[in-house]
Amino acid sequence: MAIRLKHWLSQFCTWHEQYRKGELGAELLADYNEARADLSATLVLAQRLEIRAGGARQALRVARAIPVEFDLRAGKVTALTQDISVSGLSALVGDAPIVGTQLSFHLKLGRDVETITGRCRVVAAIPVQGSVRMAVSFDEIANEARLRIENLVFDAICAEIRTVLLHNGHATIRTDVKDLPGVGQR
Repeated sequence: MAIRLKHWLSQFCTWHEQYRKGELGAELLADYNEARADLSATLVLAQRLEIRAGGARQALRVARAIPVEFDLRAGKVTALTQDISVSGLSALVGDAPIVGTQLSFHLKLGRDVETITGRCRVVAAIPVQGSVRMAVSFDEIANEARLRIENLVFDAICAEIRTVLLHNGHATIRTDVKDLPGVGQR
């Protein structure tokens, strides 16, 4: 079974690369999308995402430091994300507004890439060594922007899978996400 899992993970990453380059054949697109959904569901389960008052988290998160700007009442605040998913992100800020506050945000995925803008809602504000880890959920964000974030998430996952497969020579799925470089939870 380990060989089949290794092959499946490797095949998924190959399909993902082809998809990102626009080179995945139409005949494979349905298989790729099904594999993407399966891998996402499996990793969400493996991350043991906690149940909040609003229900269980459904989105796969990865730890990535991406510049984000929030429009707070006191002015613009720039931070780096701690983690990101298609449903939201977290970032360390000096001071966070109260939970429930809606904010505008600007997410900068790269130099030559259009900034993602939208509205988000503060869902948690956790003090961390003189700062606040502010978690937000996306309220208003374009579908194309969600797809760009989802692709970034799967880019990070494939990079981790390839590293694990290359260094270990076999697929060992670690479920303690704190030990996975680049893959984490909020």
